[in-house]
Amino acid sequence: MIKNQQKYKGVVLGSIGLIILVFAAFIYNQITSPTSIHESEIYQQTQSMDSSLNSVPFANTATGDEIVHTKDYEQFWIWTPPEDDTKLSQAHTLYILQGEIRPSNIPYYRPNTNENADHAALATLTPQGLGVRSLSDKKIWLVYRATSQEWSDEVMAQLIERLEKWQRAGNHVMGLQIDYDAPTYQLDKYAQLLRHVRQQLPAHYQLSVTGLLDWSNQAEDPQFMQLSDAVDELVIQTYQGTTTLTNYSRYLKKLENLPFDFKVGIVEGGQWQGAAFLENNPYFKGYVVFLR
Repeated sequence: MIKNQQKYKGVVLGSIGLIILVFAAFIYNQITSPTSIHESEIYQQTQSMDSSLNSVPFANTATGDEIVHTKDYEQFWIWTPPEDDTKLSQAHTLYILQGEIRPSNIPYYRPNTNENADHAALATLTPQGLGVRSLSDKKIWLVYRATSQEWSDEVMAQLIERLEKWQRAGNHVMGLQIDYDAPTYQLDKYAQLLRHVRQQLPAHYQLSVTGLLDWSNQAEDPQFMQLSDAVDELVIQTYQGTTTLTNYSRYLKKLENLPFDFKVGIVEGGQWQGAAFLENNPYFKGYVVFLR
């Protein structure tokens, strides 16, 4: 009787031990493996994505665009001195920020805000950017950002004085560039300001302006074409801040037959597919890269 009880007890203990081993194996499997069909699918998808990223170039694979590298260009906007001077070693033309023309009582005035325009004082010049220096192997444009079309009488005299200082430092000064985001519907008014600037600017200096990509929508409109009577060149910007605008090629296509000198502005590090269709136009004068 006692022997049968001991035998039965041994069987029970063995069964309990086996159950414990099976349960432990189950827990271990849950910890080290996906715990559901859904998690298993995610795991497989993640592995597939990792494999894909390792097998194709990372940048711009969706659009086919390339990254704008300064080594591929020769014209640059400079807002601040570049940390790496080698960026400019191949440059033949520099657009150098020198100041801002804005109403003193509305620092953030925007040209298309009528309420601000009604209360704005006449715009005055605030110097900014690089000091005068000798860059005798480059063509130099002095750039001024503007936030108003209503300038005080002193502004033009100050602009001309700055041009002369850079010229006396031994530089090949091409002229003045105005960076003003005029709304497309106000291009006729902007052209009036530019003609006024042109009349006061000494004849040996040229006048350049930056332009919004949206201006190209008026490429065949008389309002847009009258800019050619006031400026020597137009530089259409294809970026905002430090980001290339989407669908830029669709807008640039409208400039294919533009009958006066123009360039295309692009941003360092931005995505760029190019605009080869412009290169057959004899008035197209290349790309200007904004240095970040």
